[in-house]
Amino acid sequence: MNSESSQQQNAPGPSFMQGLRRDHAGLSRVLREIDTQAARLAVAPGQARAVLVDALRYLLRYHHAFHHPREDRLFARIRARDAELDATLGQLSHEHESGEQQAGELADEIVGASVRRLRGKRGERLAARIHDYVRHTRIHMRNEEAVFYARAERVLDDQDWQAVIEADDGRTDPMMDLTEMANVYPHLAEQLGLPVRHLGLVERTGPLSDELRAQMLALTDLYGGLAYEALELGRGNLDRLLAVRGPSSFVRAVGEISSANLRFAGQCVTRPPRWAINSSAALVVASLKPWLRREDA
Repeated sequence: MNSESSQQQNAPGPSFMQGLRRDHAGLSRVLREIDTQAARLAVAPGQARAVLVDALRYLLRYHHAFHHPREDRLFARIRARDAELDATLGQLSHEHESGEQQAGELADEIVGASVRRLRGKRGERLAARIHDYVRHTRIHMRNEEAVFYARAERVLDDQDWQAVIEADDGRTDPMMDLTEMANVYPHLAEQLGLPVRHLGLVERTGPLSDELRAQMLALTDLYGGLAYEALELGRGNLDRLLAVRGPSSFVRAVGEISSANLRFAGQCVTRPPRWAINSSAALVVASLKPWLRREDA
């Protein structure tokens, strides 16, 4: 019994998918920070510029260089199992390429622009492009998680997982290493509150502290994501009202606003309990791993 539980928790598929989801939690935090700093670019370009450069470099050096190739290999395996998904998964891989190109162009433009030139209209135009990049990246990420992450766990077998994992480079998200983040991306790390060792927190000591950090990151992402979606909902509702030109368009706008608000309310009700259940299970498993290893030995 203990041996079977240990084998299930150490199975390659769930472990690989957990890593991808953990990457997305870190990515979501960075996207929120990019959005925040982009809004300040035209009025406070000095600080915003430094954080944006760090954030885009982080995306290029880890997510585009390591995370997305992992997903592409995973998607290739799913496509081999389900031919109907070929076009859609091919589009996701294409979005990886176009997203990398867009992130690189934004990073180059920010690095090449002086603080003086970023003030005013040029900063506003660049900020609009950054907001667009963030919006499309979030949609892309949600599509991956809602459909294809779950599909991978259903259709791939042990041989598929073994092939995906054998091709992996083993690079972990710098977000999980406080020292690397503070040294390589200091402006971003400071904004995210990551270099916290001076507050008395300790380095990772084992599976439970690793998992606890991951679940706290997921909790931050959960409520940060809901706050971001609330702002987007407000903007969307305002746009619908401003577009009203008569009684019929007003009725249509009210219906759309009501539907959007109900969907968001449903997310607020369902997502926190889901996090609580998932995190509790993950923490229990992490706490049992040392004991299970001793039993197996």
